[in-house]
Amino acid sequence: MRKEGEEEMGKELCRPTKLQQLWADCEIGVIIHYGAGLLGTKNLEGKNPKEAADPRRLVPEHLDTDQWLSSAKKLGAKYAVFVANQRNCQGISLWQSDSNPYSLRQSPYQGGTFDCVESFISSCKKYDILPGLYYQTGFNGHYYQREKYCQIGTVEHEEYIRVVEGDLEELWTRYGSLFEIWFDGGVAAEEEGGAKVAELLEKYQKSAICFQGPKEHAQNLRWIGNEDGIAPIDTWSTSDQCVCHFDGSKNDSEIGAGVPNGKYWFPAETDMGNRRSEAAGCGWGWASDEEHLVWKPQELIERYYTSVGRNSNLLLGQCIADDGRFMDTEQFEAFGRLVDEIYRNPLASTKGEGMRFSLKLPEDSRPRHVSVMENIAEGERIRKFRIMACTIEGERELLSAHCIGHKRLIPIEPLHISEIRLEILESEGKPQIRDVTVYA
Repeated sequence: MRKEGEEEMGKELCRPTKLQQLWADCEIGVIIHYGAGLLGTKNLEGKNPKEAADPRRLVPEHLDTDQWLSSAKKLGAKYAVFVANQRNCQGISLWQSDSNPYSLRQSPYQGGTFDCVESFISSCKKYDILPGLYYQTGFNGHYYQREKYCQIGTVEHEEYIRVVEGDLEELWTRYGSLFEIWFDGGVAAEEEGGAKVAELLEKYQKSAICFQGPKEHAQNLRWIGNEDGIAPIDTWSTSDQCVCHFDGSKNDSEIGAGVPNGKYWFPAETDMGNRRSEAAGCGWGWASDEEHLVWKPQELIERYYTSVGRNSNLLLGQCIADDGRFMDTEQFEAFGRLVDEIYRNPLASTKGEGMRFSLKLPEDSRPRHVSVMENIAEGERIRKFRIMACTIEGERELLSAHCIGHKRLIPIEPLHISEIRLEILESEGKPQIRDVTVYA
């Protein structure tokens, strides 16, 4: 461990792939939910498949994926994940599936030919947003699937595995390369009754970033441990484990924070609905007369600080109305403007190697934010740091913490500040700072 004034001690640290670096630079994504309200929100886990919602009801009047992705673009999202299969409830596949008869083939919309996944992918390309798909491999109300309801060796289980493997092959071969694949709750191992997910992933989408992917995959993300948009104060990108438990619970004490000097680059994604948890689907789904449960843009900015500002990406829910439109457009646009405002007026910036960085500010400056970025291509080296401000009343500590990672964003109360200092107190090797910028 290197402290200020000590010579560098070489230690090989875990480093991200280039794709993992790109994912970190994206910072904001959206996860799009459609169909649950229209088809019925009744949880069908363990129920009779005949109780499943009827796909023939899915006839949206105004479905427009361009409108979805245009709003995501205004939010500032760099990637989008579409929930391709509502598996924890209905189990319907929102594309023209040959594997799963319970799909859009049963919908009369556009003469039974509409493919929502295909439309989503096309809109992503149009708005230069990296595409991703959600698929839940372990829960499905339509097929009785959830642990005790679908036992290994039964006819139901064999049918379910056939559907899952067929679905994944379709999703991963028909629509091109995916940026992120989202496995809600993780992936059950084959010996636990799971499908051959790792094998199919290696064959068809080897380069994709995977949220809670199989342990064999090299580029996984972990869950932050809540759906509130709040990462731990120190959120490390590395972990000594590379997979979460299938049920989505914490794999160990690392689930949110990770650990320094971890063996795997296993960064955290922080997710939350764009509506409050008491809304339909715990904030992930749309329902009429719930506009009062939409998060205010300023509240989302607070979550931006506690996610992106704590070395995590923010994945914000985008709930689509029954008629196929995204209704909370003002929320997305206003949030996007507020994020832009954070970075609009840089006062001073620096970068480089070393233990101490000083930024002299223009006279009578009242900075509002400090952004610090580590060069994660060389691993997370910093183990302890602080941000100091020189005011007319003297020095003031703005933040003392351990992890910087991709980005640390610190809001500042209005003060006359003449200088901002970043002081690295402990590190593994010489710190490499990608950027320190003070914003008005």
